[in-house]
Amino acid sequence: MPQSRFHHCKLLQPILILLLVGIAITSLTFSIQSFQSVEKTIRSSSFQAFNNSIEASYDIVDTALNESIKRYLRGIVTTSAKFITQIQESPSFTEEQKESFIQEYINSNRIGDTGYSYILNSKGKLVYHPIFQGRNVSEYRHIQEQIDNNDHFVEYLWINPGEKKPRKKLAYSIYIEELDFIISASAYKDELLHFIDKTILKDKLNKYQYGDTGYVYVINLTGELILHPSYEGQNIRSLIGERADGLLKKIQQSATRYSLQMNLVNGMSETTSHAANVEDYSYQITLNDSTYQKDVLYIYYPYLDWAIVSGISRDELNRPTNTLLYSLSGLLFSLMAIILILLRLLNRRHKKLAHILNRDYLTGLFNRRTFHNMVSPLIRNQNQSSTFSPYSIILLDIDLFKRINDSYGHIVGDKIITIVGKAISQYPNILAARYDGEEFIIFINESNPKRVIQFTEKVRQQIDKYNTLNEKITLSAGITTINKPNVLLDDVIEQADKALFHSKNTGRNKITHYREL
Repeated sequence: MPQSRFHHCKLLQPILILLLVGIAITSLTFSIQSFQSVEKTIRSSSFQAFNNSIEASYDIVDTALNESIKRYLRGIVTTSAKFITQIQESPSFTEEQKESFIQEYINSNRIGDTGYSYILNSKGKLVYHPIFQGRNVSEYRHIQEQIDNNDHFVEYLWINPGEKKPRKKLAYSIYIEELDFIISASAYKDELLHFIDKTILKDKLNKYQYGDTGYVYVINLTGELILHPSYEGQNIRSLIGERADGLLKKIQQSATRYSLQMNLVNGMSETTSHAANVEDYSYQITLNDSTYQKDVLYIYYPYLDWAIVSGISRDELNRPTNTLLYSLSGLLFSLMAIILILLRLLNRRHKKLAHILNRDYLTGLFNRRTFHNMVSPLIRNQNQSSTFSPYSIILLDIDLFKRINDSYGHIVGDKIITIVGKAISQYPNILAARYDGEEFIIFINESNPKRVIQFTEKVRQQIDKYNTLNEKITLSAGITTINKPNVLLDDVIEQADKALFHSKNTGRNKITHYREL
């Protein structure tokens, strides 16, 4: 491979490494940003789902109570309708008597503490009412709903005369067309709480859980567990200890805030939204020698003076986010592993390429250019006399190599070169290269000419024993030893070359040291 291509490859590797690192950093930055965005969305969605579970539980309790009251009010209205229809259709009574009987029935039909029945016509006029008989009340929304529906159940806020704040009221009505009567029964919600069926309510709440560790329970303001899957009737303090005090304090504060808000409401309101807001509380709990964080959401239910509570471990609440984090970590780990593998393969390929470019393809020894690049720094590092280490350069040449090539062919010639290279490469602590054609060069840290000659003779004799061909293969050698610094490598090689030339011209198959010339 040409030198320019090798130089190009050397420049290409750091560029590829920088490119891979850049891709990794960009991917990591993008992944972190994406994770933060998705994590926020998932965490928000998880909390919203948890929040929705407590709101749904509120609706379950409220619906259960409303259904119980609705059945009760429907019974009153149905009974009243039968009685009033019988009175109106009876030929035994005069109109004045009929009106008197119906009004007396309306006045005596009390529901709860302050609830009552009343009768409207389709224009919204109170035909019969304990107090406001004859008044038109069609401007109220719940009255308009009763006018528009033949059979209707409605919830609304109302203030009776003399009361300071509105309360939730429920009304059930049916329309008797032949009489043009809307017969209604209404009562305040908090006066009919005894109609709620706790068994049915508990079954409904048990079916509406969030996650594996979350469940819904109901407590009153003192901490008694009104509804609970396992510990109904006990106090919550017996389950979570003093941590219950913080929860109960927050629930009591919610009850106080609700009371203050209701005091600020003027007149009648038709709203039927949740009476209180969902609020949160957290605490640590130790179970089976394991401590974990518990997140609680609760909502105050004013009509029963209850709090509907749902708790779940934070680990489970964060499970979707943790799953995403683990997936992202695995992705990043895989990305980094791929990059490291690519870098490793690239480095291995570079080393292999460098080995090919730096080595002679026949012998495996260094080539001439690599030899110069490796030895020149060693000499330059020895420029100071105080640290200078003498060294020797050996040039070896296969005798009559052209004749071998001509007689036996280039394949045999290449094999001879390979054998010489293998013989040289088995010696450690030297730098050896195929210098030119059949010529080899060795750098050795040895200042004693005698020992250098002995080493060279050992190599020469090893080749001399090769007898595969019909003629002997011999080596001629030239040696020079440098005992002073600041001698250029080319000058040193020139000295060894002169010694080699002397060996070739004085019979071959011999060794000459430059100082012998």
